[in-house]
Amino acid sequence: MQALFYGEILNSKIKYFKEFIIIFTLFIIISSVLFHEKQYNNVTSKEIKRNYESQRIDLNKAGFEQLMSLPGIGAVKAKEIISYRQVHGNFNSIDDLINVTGIGPSTLEKIRDYLIVSKTNEVQVNENNEFKKININEANGKQLEKLPGIGPTKAKRIIEYREKNGKFKSLDELLNVNGIGPKTLKKIKNYLAF
Repeated sequence: MQALFYGEILNSKIKYFKEFIIIFTLFIIISSVLFHEKQYNNVTSKEIKRNYESQRIDLNKAGFEQLMSLPGIGAVKAKEIISYRQVHGNFNSIDDLINVTGIGPSTLEKIRDYLIVSKTNEVQVNENNEFKKININEANGKQLEKLPGIGPTKAKRIIEYREKNGKFKSLDELLNVNGIGPKTLKKIKNYLAF
């Protein structure tokens, strides 16, 4: 009889212990989920908040990270702006941004006050922010790539043409380079020296 009594007590203790373990485990799981979600929300909100203070970014010189600091501009739109600038040359006005894929009127209005557009007929060629024209007959590939609408492929073609045919004697001779047409020539002519 006494063994039966102790057996019942033991069974009830085991039962309570199991319940305790289940409740404790649930508490840990629920706490970690709530804590994790709170942490995630804090990190996300910190990443979204940007400092827009009184920054003025030159649209023709801005890099990827500078563009991403603008309201409404993420990685995709920043890449589109840079790609557009490389293909079409420098922006003439802030309103030209409307031609960039992903930039609509509302985005343009959000970022307008943070932008300026430099007006220069020369290409920046060094880290000291000194401007000078590029000599088409002496420039290397990296220098040529700084020209509006000239990427690595066209720069390589210019150098190959120059090596094969000698120095360029006139601007119009650039039309003989595969990939350079009248529109591209018009974009780069003010940036070139002979």
